[in-house]
Amino acid sequence: MARTLVHNFGKNVSFKPAIFAEPKNEQEVIKLLRQHRGQSVRVVASRHAWSDAIKTDGLLISTRHLTQIELNPNRQSVRVGPGCKIKDLLRFLKKHGLTLPSVGLIDEQTIAGATATGTHGSGKRCLSHYIHRVRLAHYETTTGEPISSELDSGPELSAAKCSLGLLGVILEIEIEVRPSYRVEEHTKRHASLANILELEKQYPLQQFFLMPWSWDLYCQHRRETSADTSRTALLYRIYWLLGIDWLLHLVLVTLARFRGSPRFVRTFYQQVLPRTIIKNWIVTDDSHTILTMDHDRFRHIEIELFVSRSNLEAALNHVRETIITFGDRLQTKKAPQPFTENERQHYCHHYPICVRRIRTDDTLISMTSPANLNREEDWYSISCISYQSPHQRSGFFEFANSLALSMHQKFRARCHWGKYNPLDQSANKDLYPRLEEFQEIAKRYDPEAQFANHWLKNTILNDQPIDS
Repeated sequence: MARTLVHNFGKNVSFKPAIFAEPKNEQEVIKLLRQHRGQSVRVVASRHAWSDAIKTDGLLISTRHLTQIELNPNRQSVRVGPGCKIKDLLRFLKKHGLTLPSVGLIDEQTIAGATATGTHGSGKRCLSHYIHRVRLAHYETTTGEPISSELDSGPELSAAKCSLGLLGVILEIEIEVRPSYRVEEHTKRHASLANILELEKQYPLQQFFLMPWSWDLYCQHRRETSADTSRTALLYRIYWLLGIDWLLHLVLVTLARFRGSPRFVRTFYQQVLPRTIIKNWIVTDDSHTILTMDHDRFRHIEIELFVSRSNLEAALNHVRETIITFGDRLQTKKAPQPFTENERQHYCHHYPICVRRIRTDDTLISMTSPANLNREEDWYSISCISYQSPHQRSGFFEFANSLALSMHQKFRARCHWGKYNPLDQSANKDLYPRLEEFQEIAKRYDPEAQFANHWLKNTILNDQPIDS
């Protein structure tokens, strides 16, 4: 299909590839690569990302038909096609009493898209870490012919686990599985970050939220348990589905998109929300149910920054100061409408800041790969989400750019590859000690950089950027 308009979930990325193809099997992938040798090639999955990683003016391959699943006889891993969605894989595994060792907040992503960008949950390593083997299609170095290769050990596997598609088109992933388990959860308000971090010993799967404008801290304390599913688990699911995933988000979407709402946003967080959060309701349920949310039901955009544990408190204080600074512009300046390009935009942050702990993983360039090869320190992700409409986001982009650059300078913060990511190659070279090793491996599998695009060359690869 020629010149199909493609846009991502957040509608901040739109482009028209020359060819959009949906191969039905691996042989068709190889055929496509042969037909379009010399052109830019990128792969699209569920499109639930906000970076420019999928953009191309050449061949765009959708893997939505490559969804095969096969459980290994030892029941310790599963082989899965790149286009299989996480929720479908979890549903298959559940029938066998199994699950994945780590999951992100949403389950709409495909397995290849999630692992290629370093998707993570809280309290464990990112999903990419648990990959045992990757089979991918790429161009042979000497002949230029498309071939398939299996990577199952060493630095090449570490590169392929989280590669943003720069080594080729993923055909199959073998990933670790584990027995199904249940998680106990309850929510509690805390007076200090120190209290929350101390409780990680008891609740290693916990995540917490910094509420804008009230600056309250609420933590979802979570731990694996052998206890039976709670009698109130179904009621708790309904509370989350209707009260949080739908009603709360409808309120926040309305506040975010109503231009005169900043004072209502402040009032909501200072006076309304604290009265609606049910605290200390202890519930045990299936891990998949507890650890995932449905906040993707409404269109939004997100920047997610990663800092080491030693920088977490100072980084959160900086996030708070940045939010206040951008919000204060609303109090001190009446900006004419519409905004011009040279005007400093205002932005009222309207969504809880989510913070999750991630263990250091065995990859070369995931956001939670080691920052220091001689020392391992846990990472914490800090997510800032906006539910404004695409045409209202000028303020958010200025806020996100300012936050990313200042967090990099002050705390060596990394940006999520799959979220809004304004950091360039010079910043990333400083942040990822094994970036050059990744670049060398990528060049071996893709010497002409056909699987790259302008953004990837400017952020990751050690080459001159191309126009695409």
